[in-house]
Amino acid sequence: MGRKRNQGKARKAAKAKAEERGNDDNNQRRNKRQQSLAAQLQQLEIGAPPDTKKCRHGCQHLDTMCIHFVVAFRDAFYDDTGGGADVLDCLLAAHDATMDNFADVWNNSAKMEIAISSLLSLGTQYVLEDKYDSARDFATFARYFEQHVAVQVHQTRALMHWPKLIEIYIAGNPVDGHKHPSDLHTLVKFFRKRISCHCLDAKYEEVKDVTKMGWCFNLQCNLPQARVERSKTMYCDRCRSVTYCSRECQTSHWAQHKPGCDKAAAAKAEFDAKQNT
Repeated sequence: MGRKRNQGKARKAAKAKAEERGNDDNNQRRNKRQQSLAAQLQQLEIGAPPDTKKCRHGCQHLDTMCIHFVVAFRDAFYDDTGGGADVLDCLLAAHDATMDNFADVWNNSAKMEIAISSLLSLGTQYVLEDKYDSARDFATFARYFEQHVAVQVHQTRALMHWPKLIEIYIAGNPVDGHKHPSDLHTLVKFFRKRISCHCLDAKYEEVKDVTKMGWCFNLQCNLPQARVERSKTMYCDRCRSVTYCSRECQTSHWAQHKPGCDKAAAAKAEFDAKQNT
């Protein structure tokens, strides 16, 4: 009996040690990410050395709070993606995780514009260096910040445009084992439209004929990774907050979508009423 008890204690101790080792590894990776991104943002803050001709892609200046904000948001986002959550849930979780410490940034359109400018600058450089995973993430963050400013700060939109966030995220994802993303057209165009330089003009010429891809919100969609040519997607006519590949997928998803659709439609109606008064 004592032998079994000792074996059980040994197994628990080994498991606890393995979990501790895993946590240490995760913390080390997180610290490395923080240091790397912070260093890149600080380089934007102080400017490139005088003897270089590296373009800043329109980023004029940063401040320390914006640097900490972007680093914290990205880390909170990655904490959730590591747990297998979908991109929209991860964005919302990162928003909630950073709101208390960075309310002065979230509620200030000028500071948000600085944060967006830094993401566009670094994301553009990632595209030029073929680091598409990082470019995809920074484009997604920038678009989320843009929509937050429009909805919550300036109040010029009723709702977040979730399909647009999904489109930019999946644009940077490879499919079927391919090395490069499936929709570089969307990814490159996103950055090219928002930077003041011409650094992406040549890249855009290379990818402008790539088919733009959209996403079907029906989780039971039979298409590979629920991707569909964007020209073939259809919006929910009532809320305009989700897209589908077909009427069949829309019908199939209705029971899951209806509660969110009711809320979105009500919010949109309230916003339109205020705009018309």
